[in-house]
Amino acid sequence: MMFGPMRYIGNKQKLLPFIRSALEALGMGSGTACDPFAGTAAVSRFLKRHGLAVTCGDLMQYSYVLQRATVECDVWPAFAGLKDVVRERPLSLGAVLRHLNRERPARGPVYRQFSPAGPHGRRYFTPRNAAKMDAVRETILRWWRGGGGGRLTEEERYILLASLLEASDRVANTTGVYAAFVKTWQPNARRPLRLLPPPLVAGTGRRCQAHRADALDVVINLGPVDLLYLDPPYNTRQYAAYYHIPELLASETPFPRLRGKTGLPPMDGKRSDWCRPGACEEALEALVALAPCRHILMSYNSEGIIPAAAIERIFKTHGRPGTYRALRQRYRRYRSDLDGQNRNYRGDVVMEVLHYVEKRRP
Repeated sequence: MMFGPMRYIGNKQKLLPFIRSALEALGMGSGTACDPFAGTAAVSRFLKRHGLAVTCGDLMQYSYVLQRATVECDVWPAFAGLKDVVRERPLSLGAVLRHLNRERPARGPVYRQFSPAGPHGRRYFTPRNAAKMDAVRETILRWWRGGGGGRLTEEERYILLASLLEASDRVANTTGVYAAFVKTWQPNARRPLRLLPPPLVAGTGRRCQAHRADALDVVINLGPVDLLYLDPPYNTRQYAAYYHIPELLASETPFPRLRGKTGLPPMDGKRSDWCRPGACEEALEALVALAPCRHILMSYNSEGIIPAAAIERIFKTHGRPGTYRALRQRYRRYRSDLDGQNRNYRGDVVMEVLHYVEKRRP
């Protein structure tokens, strides 16, 4: 059984057929690609399945975990170091996850900081699910650090952490982002935490690379690629604040000092110019100008903070103007909350636009 996509602003899972049609129109079924705004890595995985060797990146550690597990890793995990720990045979990913699902809850940092049993009363997770997350996370890190004999390969560690990230998101008492928790328990939050296999794309023979870095840094250190796929933030929401709990779970270090009603950690340079009006337009121009690629395909919606006219101008300036295209498709809006005093959505349907240009040769 595979899990569904993580609830995430801008997740492109439902738009993959639209992206596929654009790639088929370009005749791109092989070659190399770069996805420097990987997020949950849904498009990077799709590009790898589609036949491309992918370089991906993102500022956030939780994204890096998902990239490493489901894009860069191309070998099915064997878990040879757990032979004397996990008794089930054959020793498989499913067997290891079932072992972790049986871990006894432990009252650690998730329990103290993000359940109502802690001193701050935050209702992100039920006390039992929070304690179970603590137990699973600590077991994974202990297996990796060598306290249990260095039992995991690096790839196996990322695969297990990816499973924990997705499992925790399924039982989070939120409306999709972690900027706030719901005051009463939602049905999904009452379900027990259950780890499931992540959507591995292994055995392809394609060499992919994952990076935790700013998009511009990923691109300027990139060798020539066939396709640059861009999916920058659409609005002013800083992902470091909206997904701080997955970021903490993905970290290997103790939780830092947290603050405020939601338990925010220090931002540590994770604020992005791509979420700032004006600065995002300058960032796009720099990225497109420097990208060593043949084709650029950019996902953006009709309500994004970069005006469509600015995207067209930038693409035509640094690409071959006659090749510029804007493909459009309506889709149902992702809502992380309801209309209210501080938010008024413009409707339930939004237009997704794929901007395309063939890059001007240097």
